[in-house]
Amino acid sequence: MQPQYAPCRLRDFRGNARMKRSLLILLLLVCCASASAQSALFGKRLVSKGDDIARVRDVAGTPDKIDSIPADQYSPAMEIWTYRRKGSTIALWIVAGKVVQAQEQASSGAGGSATPSGSSAR
Repeated sequence: MQPQYAPCRLRDFRGNARMKRSLLILLLLVCCASASAQSALFGKRLVSKGDDIARVRDVAGTPDKIDSIPADQYSPAMEIWTYRRKGSTIALWIVAGKVVQAQEQASSGAGGSATPSGSSAR
């Protein structure tokens, strides 16, 4: 004998505002967690995925730090350009002379460690 399950319908949640709110928050957290940065904002100018290094230097200037990662049999050579800004650090991943990812980390106080934030860098 198989157990009987009642189908879950959206109308079952009609009267339960707390349940709706919980589901909405869960959905928003899942969406935000899966988002990756496609651009970084430097003042009023944007550096986006696919921009070449000449544009990055024009918009953002010379990076404060450049880390080079050599190519191996599984991945191409890569550079990580780091820009330190007031209250945050912006990292741009460069492969074959083009931006492939951008990330902003907000500083947790003066000289403190950095923690990831939002989906777009400033």
